Amino acid sequence: MLPKSVELKLARASAQVNSINEAITSWVIVNPLVATCELRESRLGFRVTQQEFLQPAPLDHWGLLTGECVHNMRSALDNLAFALACLSRDPPERPRGIAFPIYTEKALFEKNGRKNIDQLPQPAAELVERLQPFQRDGSPAFGTPDKDALVLLQWLSNTDKHQVPSVVLIAPTEISHNFSAAFMSEEDAAANVPPDATIWAGPLSAGTVLLEYRTKHPLASAGGKFEGKAIVAIQTSSEPQPIVPVLQALNQYVALVCDQFRPFFAPLQE
Repeated sequence: MLPKSVELKLARASAQVNSINEAITSWVIVNPLVATCELRESRLGFRVTQQEFLQPAPLDHWGLLTGECVHNMRSALDNLAFALACLSRDPPERPRGIAFPIYTEKALFEKNGRKNIDQLPQPAAELVERLQPFQRDGSPAFGTPDKDALVLLQWLSNTDKHQVPSVVLIAPTEISHNFSAAFMSEEDAAANVPPDATIWAGPLSAGTVLLEYRTKHPLASAGGKFEGKAIVAIQTSSEPQPIVPVLQALNQYVALVCDQFRPFFAPLQE
C-alpha cells in the first residue's frame, strides 16, 4: 500500500472528478445549445447565432471544484515525496524543503528541483528523476516534455494558487454541418467556391456568432437550426480542453506515477 495520506488524496480527487462529471452532465442535459440562422445584410450569406441557455452555467462553481480536485492530485505527489523522505529519517531534517518536482528542462531541475528530493532514499530520488517530463525525447512513443501530463497538472495547480481555474463553454465541432444555403443560380454557386466562412472557436455566450458564411452573390435562402450539447472545457496553457476527460486523465496518470513507488513501502507492511 501507499501511505494513507497519498491514498486519501487520490481517492478524494477521484470522487471529485466523478462529482464534477455528474454536475456537468445534469446541467448539459437540461440546457441544450440552441443556435438559429439568419441572412446577412443584402442576403450576402448567413449567420448562426447562439441563443440563451435555459439556466446559467455555474462556471465559477465548477472552476472551484476543479481547483480543489487539482490541488488534491498535486498534493498527493508532494505527500508521496514526504513519505519517501521519512523512510530515510523520520521526521526529515528539512521538511519544508521536500516536494515532488516537475520540470521540463534538466538544467532547471538540477538548479531548483533536485534539492526537493535530496532527503529521499537514493533509489526513490532516481525514480523521481526518471519520471520527470524532461526525460521525454520527442519520439512518437514518448512525446515531448510539454505534453507530459504532469506539466498540465503543474500549470493548473499554479493557476489555482492565484485564481479559480477558468471553466468555459465551447461549441461542438459539428455545428457547421447543420445549416445550408441555396443560391439564385448555379453560376452564383460556382462563383462562391471555396466558401468564405468563419467558425467561432472561443467560449460560448448568448449572442455569439458561431458561424458566419459570407457570399459574393445574394442567397435565395438559408436555413437550418442547431440544437446540441455544449462542451464544458477548462482553459489550459494552449487552448480550452473538455474538462472531464482532462481531469480523468490527470487522475489516472498521477495514480500511475504514485504506483511506481509502492515497492519502497512494502517492507513497512511485512
